[in-house]
Amino acid sequence: MKILPAFFLPVLACLTVHAAEEPPTWAMKAFNEKLRTRYEVVQKPEPSFYVGDFNGDGTSDVALLIEEKTTTKAGIAIIEGKEKKIKIVGAGKSFGNGGDDFSWMDVWSVRHTGKVDRLYVAKSEAASAVIYWDGSKYRWQQEGD
Repeated sequence: MKILPAFFLPVLACLTVHAAEEPPTWAMKAFNEKLRTRYEVVQKPEPSFYVGDFNGDGTSDVALLIEEKTTTKAGIAIIEGKEKKIKIVGAGKSFGNGGDDFSWMDVWSVRHTGKVDRLYVAKSEAASAVIYWDGSKYRWQQEGD
């Protein structure tokens, strides 16, 4: 029985959700190097970021709320921890039924489901969806209208 808690410690470390007031330094460095001229990090809705394993590679990734500077369109930047690749959903880039502007979103969270964490996005008492990694790209799964 003592093996079980030790086994889960690395998994729990990877699945930490918003454990600090600021996003991890490595994620902000990647954001600043690659996206800062076009996007800015925003604080609403809170929390402004989540940490989880969004692409199932066993390393922590960061999802940041962002806004395209020229259009003020809102979205999410998913910064993958292992290779520091960044995927933008919304914020001027069309994605699923969420469109290219996620300013409608007033609730978001992380769902820990198996190997890959999923981002839950919603408009309170209206539409909701899950953004998930299918093994090759991020996808949109509508949950309710």
